[in-house]
Amino acid sequence: MSNLPNEFVLRYARPPSDSIVAQAQSLHQNVRALLGDDNYATLLQGSYKNDTSLWDMNDVDLVAVSRGLVSGTFGSVSPGGGTVSWDEIFARIERKLQGDARYAGKWERKDKCIQLNTGVKIDIVPAVYVTSPESDPVAIYSRREGVERRNWPRNHYDAGAEKSRRTNGAFKQTVRLFKAWRRAVTSDSKVAPSFYIECLLHAVPDGLFSNVGADAFVFVGHAIVAWNCNTNPVVRPGGGDSIFIPTERYAPQFKLFQELLRNSLAYAEEARRAPSEQLAREAWIRAFNGQRPS
Repeated sequence: MSNLPNEFVLRYARPPSDSIVAQAQSLHQNVRALLGDDNYATLLQGSYKNDTSLWDMNDVDLVAVSRGLVSGTFGSVSPGGGTVSWDEIFARIERKLQGDARYAGKWERKDKCIQLNTGVKIDIVPAVYVTSPESDPVAIYSRREGVERRNWPRNHYDAGAEKSRRTNGAFKQTVRLFKAWRRAVTSDSKVAPSFYIECLLHAVPDGLFSNVGADAFVFVGHAIVAWNCNTNPVVRPGGGDSIFIPTERYAPQFKLFQELLRNSLAYAEEARRAPSEQLAREAWIRAFNGQRPS
């Protein structure tokens, strides 16, 4: 028996409070109503949708698929109504936000989204469909790179929900634990961004997950440290390429991520073997770079 209390470890992986979730739900429902079902198929994606957000979640990702526009790059049917630029696709949503007194002046155009800041941030991702507005993939646009990209938000959610079922809920809990750890050991968001942590842990065998948080962190962590990204690609759960392809900014950072994790696992192992609860807690805190649970 370990002297490390499971409830202490899992405090690092706490999900958002009911009040924060209620605020986020209200915001995304208001924006969905503003855009209108006739013009957009709207769906949630990201940590909030996937139940992998940490307790202090402050953002929601909403994909807004234009019903009348098909991707000129990936679409399998001819678009109707002529070509519409991505600048105009962004602008159509921005005009709706600016015309609403609740949101006027509170939005900003980003690389792939329009960020609306009303306490809880909502990132509205303009999208066009590939085969249907109601099915994956959809196409989104990177203004920085000037290219369309396919995105599988529905499939990603379904794959995560299925892995969570297979692991008795341990998968999503462990994702939150790793997100808390990454945030504790480095402020560089390029070292294992949230989405890539989900993809990477999804690729780890189900049998390494446990509802004992320390066990899951150690077993999954060792699998990640041993991962060879050159010979063992990590395919996105929803579909598409590996997260290690050269165009993905995570790939060059993976070795640093592994090194940070290797160092932390030594303390995590010490915590699991510690002869007293106090020593176990102290070692676990060192595994999280001195960060105590909230």
